[in-house]
Amino acid sequence: MTQPFSFCGKVPFEGIIRNKMEPEAIYREIKASQNGQDWHHKNCFGCGPDNTKGIHASFPFHEESGEVRFPFKIEKAFEGAPGYAHGGVLATLLDEAQGVLCFHLGHFVMTDQLYMRYHKAVPLNEKVEVRCWVTMVRRRRLYTKATIHLYKTGELLVSSKARWYDMSERTMRRMFQDTVFPIDTLLQVLEVNQRRGKEIRKRLKLQNIEP
Repeated sequence: MTQPFSFCGKVPFEGIIRNKMEPEAIYREIKASQNGQDWHHKNCFGCGPDNTKGIHASFPFHEESGEVRFPFKIEKAFEGAPGYAHGGVLATLLDEAQGVLCFHLGHFVMTDQLYMRYHKAVPLNEKVEVRCWVTMVRRRRLYTKATIHLYKTGELLVSSKARWYDMSERTMRRMFQDTVFPIDTLLQVLEVNQRRGKEIRKRLKLQNIEP
């Protein structure tokens, strides 16, 4: 059975089909995304709760700062060197976090470039803080940065920066035309998220805070 898509805790895709909801009714139900699971499918390696081998991170949006920021622990299953997290898993974590951030701000993106710097080994089962933010938007490119700090000391362990391709509606429709992906609902979520992103940028600018 195909996994239902759920957007922002409202109107799962299979519910739209079953109840034959009108587009206006669907739109009224849609709210800005708060977590990665609000828009992604349940088998996603980064955030999907049904993926038994996944990372299971939530990637929550911090509206006050316009960032994705959350505590996290790397489990034993993602071990590289004895007692420490695998570098590839850390790259996946920060790639996903930065990509979800772009979605929270109203952009559906694909990774263009991802740069990683490993300052110190990340210990397993130790709480760390993941943080990422947008640094620049240029036409159809977004630029982001991300860090992993040891939670109890604030020590910098990993830093990353990425460049993203902001997909057009035409590209998205072509990409998902042979799938059950609910593209029209997705576009509505993106519109709501984009309005929120503009409000956050305006507020931070008035406060003279760099997002």
